[in-house]
Amino acid sequence: MHDPNRMPNTILVPYDFTNFGDLAFEKAMEIAKKFDSKVILLTVIGRDTDTSGMSWERAQEIHDESENKAKADLNKIKNSHIVENVPISIKIVHNPSNSDGILSFAESNKIDLIVMGSHGRSGFKKMVLGSIASSVVTKAKCPVMIVKSTKT
Repeated sequence: MHDPNRMPNTILVPYDFTNFGDLAFEKAMEIAKKFDSKVILLTVIGRDTDTSGMSWERAQEIHDESENKAKADLNKIKNSHIVENVPISIKIVHNPSNSDGILSFAESNKIDLIVMGSHGRSGFKKMVLGSIASSVVTKAKCPVMIVKSTKT
């Protein structure tokens, strides 16, 4: 059980390489500086590419290319913030469900706070939060901060 009176030691930022993810990362960095926390940038790699009908070797190549690109992109973000003296680590998990990947990582790594962006694209509840954010807010065992764009 999470102690609501304890300041966050470890902040998880589920990162999707969008402006929404950038906003969440910036907010997490702001919080981390204030409370001397560390930040984990997490990308969940799902099954965006249909590899059925491909050889196992070709499917593995596509999988490896996706992971290598995500690592390189996350490292660019990490390295561009190195001067801020906040410990940043990058993690990649594989899960067909983005929200399940985020939730299981948060639980198994005893995350104190999840800071994430929200697209808010469909449905009433989903319009307010976004489907992945909605699922994480509902099921997470730690506090979740949703960062929305101020642009309309």
